Amino acid sequence: MQATPYKGFAATEKDRWLVGKPAVWLPRSRSFEVQESAISTGQSVEFRNLFLLSFHQRDPLAAEITSFGWRVHSARRLDNLRSRFFSAGALIAVIDVRKAEAQGLKAIAELSRSAAEGGIAILALVDSGQDRAIVGQCFDAGATHYLDFANVAADLGQAIKYAYRFVENFRGGADRAIHEQSLLTSADLQWSATLGSGTDYWISENLLAAAGEIDLRKYPVTGIYRALSREEKKRARGAMGRLRDGARQAAIPHRFNGRPVLHHLHEADGQIFGRIEYLAKGEEADDWTERDLLSGLQNSASTRSWIQDKLAGGSQLTLIAISIKNFRMINAAFGRHAGDQLLRIVGRRLMEYTERHYRRPNLVARLDGQNFLIALADIEEDHVSDFANDLIGSIFSNLLLEGRPINPAVRAGVAIGDSNSSEKTLIRKAVLALAEATAADAVPIHFSTVSEADVHLEEVLERELAGAMGRGEIVIAFQPQIRVDTGQLVGAEALARWEHPEYGLLGASTLFSVAERAGAMESLSPQIHKQALTLAAGWPDSLGFLRLSINVTAGDLATAGFDKDMLRQVDIAGFDPDRLTLEITESELIGNLSESADKLRRLRKAGIGIAIDDFGTGYSSLSYLKELPVDYLKIDSGLTGDISGSEKDQVVVRSIIDMAHSLNLGVIAEGVETEAQLKTLKEQGCEFFQGFLRSGPLSPDEFEAFALRSN
Repeated sequence: MQATPYKGFAATEKDRWLVGKPAVWLPRSRSFEVQESAISTGQSVEFRNLFLLSFHQRDPLAAEITSFGWRVHSARRLDNLRSRFFSAGALIAVIDVRKAEAQGLKAIAELSRSAAEGGIAILALVDSGQDRAIVGQCFDAGATHYLDFANVAADLGQAIKYAYRFVENFRGGADRAIHEQSLLTSADLQWSATLGSGTDYWISENLLAAAGEIDLRKYPVTGIYRALSREEKKRARGAMGRLRDGARQAAIPHRFNGRPVLHHLHEADGQIFGRIEYLAKGEEADDWTERDLLSGLQNSASTRSWIQDKLAGGSQLTLIAISIKNFRMINAAFGRHAGDQLLRIVGRRLMEYTERHYRRPNLVARLDGQNFLIALADIEEDHVSDFANDLIGSIFSNLLLEGRPINPAVRAGVAIGDSNSSEKTLIRKAVLALAEATAADAVPIHFSTVSEADVHLEEVLERELAGAMGRGEIVIAFQPQIRVDTGQLVGAEALARWEHPEYGLLGASTLFSVAERAGAMESLSPQIHKQALTLAAGWPDSLGFLRLSINVTAGDLATAGFDKDMLRQVDIAGFDPDRLTLEITESELIGNLSESADKLRRLRKAGIGIAIDDFGTGYSSLSYLKELPVDYLKIDSGLTGDISGSEKDQVVVRSIIDMAHSLNLGVIAEGVETEAQLKTLKEQGCEFFQGFLRSGPLSPDEFEAFALRSN
């Protein structure tokens, strides 16, 4: 039988059927050869199916196993088990017997004859800490392999590989195993496309037949997108965005000709592969729309609904918002794929721990990024702190990533609400408490102390920020910078403030935290830089010797063309670049250090100075000094405040100053408030300082008057 060519492309001998998978080319492309080669050589796992049965953890496990490259067909009930297993075309069955021993053993026994006769591997997931006899019971029921989650080093990915090696050996090698599995999966609804500007598609005959009124011949693949609802299209765009950002897989729940499906997407070697899996009717079909598809946990929308229902029912709810503070560093060190895997592992552990240690209604969700949320109904307030501490200690210790130990810095925020609270306000209180815990290094868990009015204020400010920027309510204050030895004014740091018509002058911490949550940092920073440069360019000629320092975030540095934009702003303002210093906030991790260093070198070549702000409090002080072109270090005010105290505190600051001088860097001390602090800094050789001892931040007019008096 010949493959059907379309759009005027002639069929050739190479345009043949995929083994066991009738296919149509629209038009023909190299992707056919890529897929066919993968099948014949066994070099890809794109065609390996796996069946998962988990009664309590189906979705987190499915998400994790999918990330290993397997196509997962999942279930959480025993109904029609054998038919569902065989329709999946799988050579491995993963049966999760934890907290469902009787059901799990029954499932293993039901599938065990297939394992014995057909070389199917059955991998049992157990927890011997709850039942030491369970491993033997699984083998007696017919399991071929097991993984014990009581062992902190348990590696699900490797366990599945061992199970598949068993299948290969039984069937006479990898080539035959993959070939036989391809014969089992002929019913799959699949497609592939070449990424980029080309128009090459491959579509299985089964997908063409199932498309119904969707004309895939006229609109290959995109016809499916055209038929989606607005919400489904939003999910599809999000999934494609994750693939572009480096994710290995993504999935979209949607309806296909009226039937609920899960649309699996994979990207490899410039190709994108799609597979449509029909879901069961009813609860299981709808459930995926409530899931975060990376971790398998509840998503934000379903979390809000759950919390709303519990509050309306009279429950007292405790929310624990958890974040991995140094996740960006882990991502940078291990790579995006490993970071995604860490989130899956953490999500699974959070769910397992909560189910094991809290028997009342609870929910585990992934909010966004590295942030998770646990909701507990009717827990006694006296027990909350112990639960949160034990949870963090159990879940985030002994973590391995790609076989290497990692040490995540975990922070948590706790908020408690009752029927008088709204779900939106309660979640916000937990998130704000998490932000407090993240900012305070010494306190890993922070209980919310904000009132409903405080939360309401935050929400109001977020809504009003964009308008405030347009109305000129974002203003600049200048804090003088002074020589330690002579007391001479040498420059000023530009600080942003929000001059709110109702709430008065709001500080930088409030402004930037609101901008961060409102997603407005990208537009706020350039506005602040432009305003500061314009004001400084207007200083009188008699103040033409003063330097200006402006703050630059890691987000600013990550912006494409940041260096060119900064030089353009300096030129437009008419400010001398030799009098400008950019202060890089060290407490924010710079993602691509080498790229940022290149931008800063170009700026430095133009005469602009570079300072590392808040030195001694961030993630990677020494790596910043090594990689970035630096002229000054700014000692954090927290360290400056201690130098008039113990000898040990003085040694820390003196070490920083000595190191800076050995690297030919100037030193600026922040937060100087007493003569004793200033005297100590002078004795230790610090060149410059700023702080309330001489002046706090001043309005532009006040600073100009201060500078003229000091001149």
